[in-house]
Amino acid sequence: MPFKKENFLKKVSVGYLTGFLSFALIFVISVLGGGFKIQSIWTSNNLPILLLFCIGFLIQGTTEEIICRGYIQGRISQKMRIYWGIIISTIFFILAHIGNNGISLAGVGGLLIFSVLTSLLRFYTGDLWLCSTLHAAWNFAEGPIFGTAVSGNSGMGLVFKSTSIPNHPLLTGNQFGIEASLISILIQIMLIIVIIYLGQKHSRLSIFKKAA
Repeated sequence: MPFKKENFLKKVSVGYLTGFLSFALIFVISVLGGGFKIQSIWTSNNLPILLLFCIGFLIQGTTEEIICRGYIQGRISQKMRIYWGIIISTIFFILAHIGNNGISLAGVGGLLIFSVLTSLLRFYTGDLWLCSTLHAAWNFAEGPIFGTAVSGNSGMGLVFKSTSIPNHPLLTGNQFGIEASLISILIQIMLIIVIIYLGQKHSRLSIFKKAA
């Protein structure tokens, strides 16, 4: 599994901050648009549970990235062109979540965009630090911090409790969670554009080439 030692602290920090702040931005836009009613539920007694969730999501996010972006994308990219590795790992990622509560066409779209985003991070950086920590931070912010559903799994809020306002699916993603919202998909598309621009600018690699 490609976890390179070089600059790993920087990659972990950048990945975690990008994941957390990206979701925070999406959430704020949704709240300002009238998608959620929020309530502070934080008490000091929640701190140990919050830390456990932080560790748990680091393990969960890293495990999913090792399977999808590490093994599947890596192995297929060695034998075929890199974009096939991205496509097949994305299909597997979606199928792994297809039984989650509230899954919908919009939810599948959100999973697809998120998978492409993390696949490109894995491709351009050559390891799993950025995509794993971004994934972990996104889920941690989504559930325990802001109290929204994480891929259909709700009831994790420890800092805020967020109640979605009916008839605002473009802002809330309905039962599946914000990742199925139009706001989330648009923000992630913007991130993908930035990743491709920076990746192509600072690397000679191309997603249309076969991996070495």
